[in-house]
Amino acid sequence: MKKIMMIPALVVTLGVGAAIGSTTLLSGSAQEKKILSMQEIEKKALAVVDGTVADIELDQNRYRSVYEVEVHADTEEYDLKFDAYTGKLLKQKKERQDDDDKEWVNEDNANTATNLISKEKAIEAALTKAKGTVTKIKLDDGIYEIEIKNGQYEYDVEVDSITGEVVDFEQDMED
Repeated sequence: MKKIMMIPALVVTLGVGAAIGSTTLLSGSAQEKKILSMQEIEKKALAVVDGTVADIELDQNRYRSVYEVEVHADTEEYDLKFDAYTGKLLKQKKERQDDDDKEWVNEDNANTATNLISKEKAIEAALTKAKGTVTKIKLDDGIYEIEIKNGQYEYDVEVDSITGEVVDFEQDMED
């Protein structure tokens, strides 16, 4: 008789434990972490290296999401990697700038003081052509190259760094 009562009591105990465990798991997934914005990562990069951010790219895979940031200083180029969720600096690499980097820095410094639009304005212009998450922005030869993804498509938008006009737009299926 005791065995018959023990089995239902054990089943009830296991059921209550499973319910509590699943509630904890559900609430944990409901509080998913958010990826930091490019602006937040840019601030973190400039706190590590005093210079000009030349390139920011969000690299996501199933194991880890990281921001790769290229910063140009006077004579060096820094490649930094940050955890996209925590902003923790994961890797820092320093190398001498080559001639292309120096030209970019000189061109950028000359234009910044006069008429170069901000990254934020370039992103606003790009988002008028495509909706989604900006995963990359790079200033190259006076053009902001911006990559946007929305889960179905990947868009490459080029924005003139002086006028703020979209000069090229491409759409591909996302990998």
